[in-house]
Amino acid sequence: MRTHHLHIGILVVMLFLGCSKEPEEVKKDIDAHFELLTNEENFIAGEPFSLKFKASEEVSPHLVFRNAVGTTLLNATHTNGTLEFDVPKNFYEKSGICYWSLISNSQEKMSGKLNIQVNTKRGTFLESYLGPRSLTAGPEDYSMFVMVATDLYDNPLNDSTAILSKVQFQNSQSEKVLRSKNLMAWTKVRSPEQSGRMLISAACNETDSKEFTTIIYPANPVDFTIFYERNHEYADGNQVITFRTDIIRDTFGNVASEGTLVSFIITDDKGAKLKAQGTTLNGKAEARLLHPEHKATWSVEAFVTGAARSKPVTIVFKASVTDYDTHFLDNYRTLIIGPLKSFMNQLVPDGMPMSLTVKNSDGKVLDVLRTTSVQGEGKFELSPDFFPPGNYELQIKTAGITKTKSVELK
Repeated sequence: MRTHHLHIGILVVMLFLGCSKEPEEVKKDIDAHFELLTNEENFIAGEPFSLKFKASEEVSPHLVFRNAVGTTLLNATHTNGTLEFDVPKNFYEKSGICYWSLISNSQEKMSGKLNIQVNTKRGTFLESYLGPRSLTAGPEDYSMFVMVATDLYDNPLNDSTAILSKVQFQNSQSEKVLRSKNLMAWTKVRSPEQSGRMLISAACNETDSKEFTTIIYPANPVDFTIFYERNHEYADGNQVITFRTDIIRDTFGNVASEGTLVSFIITDDKGAKLKAQGTTLNGKAEARLLHPEHKATWSVEAFVTGAARSKPVTIVFKASVTDYDTHFLDNYRTLIIGPLKSFMNQLVPDGMPMSLTVKNSDGKVLDVLRTTSVQGEGKFELSPDFFPPGNYELQIKTAGITKTKSVELK
């Protein structure tokens, strides 16, 4: 019990002593007054500067400095009773409005703003952009030419700064004075009606931009004319016929771009279609095809896909072979066709296609044999292994002439 009372007594004494201790004195900041000594409100980008103040008491305030770069907290340098705040390099190189606040004793004592102006003393830098770099002839197409004039520290020059845009095409040259607005100046460079190479540049404060080149390509071609050349008019399957276009031009008379694809579509008198293609060189395109192997009439038309076409031309081919003989050997097991003779009674060139269709007595096609002429003749052999003895119908076709023979194979 005595131990319990002793503990209570010690606790009471400790509480008494703790409560009787005098509180520590709170240190108070000095409430100073400040005067701005820096009278300038306009500065030049890239030139160091500082803000100076005079304080009524010896204190160490801070300066909050803010512009487009960001916000920073500056400490003062004490020089002969003057407070001096040096603005950092990355802040004084940026043009525009700056704001400052002088903070002391956790209170804003003074505030203000200043202006950092573009530095034109050390020259002008001009950046230019042009696109697209290729145009189609005619007033509807254009490129955008954008110019940005800056100082050494990449600050855009003030609005309404004069920038000269220059355009040269063939024998003409033009200039236009533009005024910068919202950091840049721009203009539309419209395509002329002639194809060729256009040069574009800009200038500002005796600084010239690099040279830009824009290629003016011809517009879409307009309808054109085609013609053909051949050595003779006979369908010998050997000679070449050449199709050609006249000079293909666009609406403004420009010659079509080199390499423009031209398709020649040929339709014969049986409705079959052939196709030949060529690309333009100096505005003209040509394509070649072999003569047909038999009498035919062609209708030829040319196209530049999606743009232009020609009027159709009609070409007539006369038959070069009007008839031929057939001979059977070995109990009709061997068939000799020819000799085939052409329009001057000469042997047809080697390679004339020949076909033999073999049918049974019921008219069912058993096989189609093919060969080509050699020295004006063709040869077919009907093997007993494939064609056993019996009656057959043979259909022979070459040079567009079909002959039918009924034979009995043994």
